[in-house]
Amino acid sequence: MERIKKFLLLLFLMVFTCLTVAPTVNFAVHGNEITAKNGVLDLRDINFEEHNYIEMSGEWGLYWNKFLKPEKVPDNPSTFVSFPHMWMGSEMNNETLPGEGHATYTLKIKVNEESLSTHKGLYVPLISNASKLWINGKLVSQIGEIGMSSKDERPTYNPQVITLDLDKPEFDLVLQVSNYSARNGGIWGEFLFGNAEELISMAEKRMLKEMFIIGGLTVFGFYHFVIYILRRTDRAALYFGILCLLIALRSLIVGEVVLTDLLPNFSWEWHSKIEYWTISIAFPVFLLFLNAMFLNYIKKSILQMSFFISLLYSLFVLFTPAKVFSYTINFYQLIMTAMMLYVLFELTKAWKRNVPGVKVLLISTVIFTGTALNDILYYNGWIHTGDFTSVGLYIFVFAQSIVLAIKYASTFQKVETLSIRLGELNNTLEEKVQIRTSQLERSQNELKQLNQKLEILSNIDTLTNVPNRRSLNQNYEEVWEMNKDLLKPITVFMIDIDCFKLFNDTYGHQKGDEVLKLVAQSLKNRLDMVGGFFARYGGEEFFALLDGKSVEEAVDIAKDMNDVIHKLKIQHKTSTVADTITISIGIAHSTSANLVEKEQLISKADEALYRSKQIGRDSISLFYQNEIKHL
Repeated sequence: MERIKKFLLLLFLMVFTCLTVAPTVNFAVHGNEITAKNGVLDLRDINFEEHNYIEMSGEWGLYWNKFLKPEKVPDNPSTFVSFPHMWMGSEMNNETLPGEGHATYTLKIKVNEESLSTHKGLYVPLISNASKLWINGKLVSQIGEIGMSSKDERPTYNPQVITLDLDKPEFDLVLQVSNYSARNGGIWGEFLFGNAEELISMAEKRMLKEMFIIGGLTVFGFYHFVIYILRRTDRAALYFGILCLLIALRSLIVGEVVLTDLLPNFSWEWHSKIEYWTISIAFPVFLLFLNAMFLNYIKKSILQMSFFISLLYSLFVLFTPAKVFSYTINFYQLIMTAMMLYVLFELTKAWKRNVPGVKVLLISTVIFTGTALNDILYYNGWIHTGDFTSVGLYIFVFAQSIVLAIKYASTFQKVETLSIRLGELNNTLEEKVQIRTSQLERSQNELKQLNQKLEILSNIDTLTNVPNRRSLNQNYEEVWEMNKDLLKPITVFMIDIDCFKLFNDTYGHQKGDEVLKLVAQSLKNRLDMVGGFFARYGGEEFFALLDGKSVEEAVDIAKDMNDVIHKLKIQHKTSTVADTITISIGIAHSTSANLVEKEQLISKADEALYRSKQIGRDSISLFYQNEIKHL
């Protein structure tokens, strides 16, 4: 089904293009195989009721670097060239002609008597860059001012239809052409001869085609600008809008040269600059569009190189005359051709990867590339088909519209699907909210319980099941701050099990762990009775904290803790103190009258403990009133 949709879209693209573009495009009508020979175009066998107009191709007489007036043109030219005729690189009498110069063309046309019954006309195509045309010695057309140098010449572009009043079946055509302002002089397209009404109608259709394309590109350009303003992240719309306007601007000055009808006195020099400048700017913008449209498929180095070359060429065009910059167009066209081949290669890879919309864009890009190559060949005088870049871009623009339509349709379909799903979710939303709320409450309670357990575990020594060093620091900080404000005394106990290393060496670490647990719980139980705080300090050392107790009360509690351990009667044969486990205690007491700083109180208790060990262990020492006393 998806393949059928894609096929129908491609078919619609081709049908729409044919219906909208083909009626406005009027190709030159060959009508017959008759061409001019030796400067004579014999049309006596042509019925102009069947063939409205024909191309005046074939052999025209040429007088190079000469301006001959009709009365001075010889009856039989010695040199003939194939018409249409671009000068640069063409051969004449084994001589290669330059792009600059001046010349006179001659042609004798013969028609039958019946042809004189209707008005005849002559279509004059683009001529580079100034011309005069005589019919039977009468000046019928002058485009610009011809000259023998750039100072004398005033170039102008102005394709036109000339109505002829012929009174005899044979007439002479004399065409003077000069070019000292651009790279290549001569005649771009075909001269057409036939019924005047049909030629005027043909010219009007060509003009309508140009206006149709210019108007369409302008509308598309501003439309995509609006899209970009509404959605600034869509840079593809911005680049595409700029591209449309650039090609619309170029379409004003090529083909039927619509700009000449709108602004007859517009500078030919700026006309040429705009023609070249729009090409140099449009191409990197085209690459930017493709890159933004299909997620950076074009390599960054390729983009940077195209920007650099285009910038240099644009500046060169703006700051040099046409006589200079027109000679560089082949170089830039070669780069453009290589870049377009690279773009087609990358689009082909994207097609193989099934990138959405790339198939339509690839086909339209191939068409656009074909028309661009056609224009390169046409403006170099190698073919005489006409200018079709604007038509190619019009097809490309329409293809882009299809791609956007596919993209938006896909987006809308997703929105509709999400809306349906959202409606289904809303129907059961209240029930789901209740279930989810209940789950969250259970999860919250479980998390709270786990946090409480974690808090307990983080503050309890895992071996002795009494508070650890972390809990000690926190409790000591809180008690100190509270009692400092209330001016209550604070007492710190540092307790050490005597000769515990020898106990471990004699009875083993497992037995030593059991002793640590028993001693810790016994001392904690005694401290709990007086509202004290007890914690493991590290190894076999313990810490006790009392607040609001006098020094006498603190000493009595220390003696009670010593008695508690004696009563345990834990055997310790290798002790240097006694046959059972004993402890040494150091006390530091701080009051408002004998203040010891917070950081020093524990240190002083540790010094008192060291004194107890020095005098033989199993004893108590007290730091009070700036001195340590053995009790």
